[in-house]
Amino acid sequence: MQKAAEDLRSEAKAKAEEKERYINDRVAPLKAEGLGQADLQKLVKELHSRVAALEEEVYDWEIKIRKQDFEINELTLKVNDTKGKFIKPVLRKVNKTESKLTKLQTKESRDFRGNLKSTGQNKFALKEEEDADKTPDWRQALKHGGPEGEGEEAPPAES
Repeated sequence: MQKAAEDLRSEAKAKAEEKERYINDRVAPLKAEGLGQADLQKLVKELHSRVAALEEEVYDWEIKIRKQDFEINELTLKVNDTKGKFIKPVLRKVNKTESKLTKLQTKESRDFRGNLKSTGQNKFALKEEEDADKTPDWRQALKHGGPEGEGEEAPPAES
């Protein structure tokens, strides 16, 4: 680990030295000592024009690189379309018994009526049974001998 870290440091140091050397070769050292006001202004204007030209060059290169990247992407899309090569997703292995169990479970969940909870009431029960429990008061009075206790029990009239 120490050797790898040391190699990285030496590599970074070598890159920095190479960069310094390139800059020194490309740009001459600035000689501003002993120059008058007019000469300094002329030097500043020259440096400004040089910086502006370099900035324009950098901008042009960036635009050119963007165009090339766009063209590369377009061409790769065309190549993929013509060859029919598409990126296939990585499939995971599925156990057959698990898939069969999930199919059985989904079939059970499709039975909607079977999954409903019971309310305790039979909705198909006849209403007559409910009506038998709720007989009118006058019928009960007739069965029990009436309110005055007169007469015998009269059979209910059927309609």
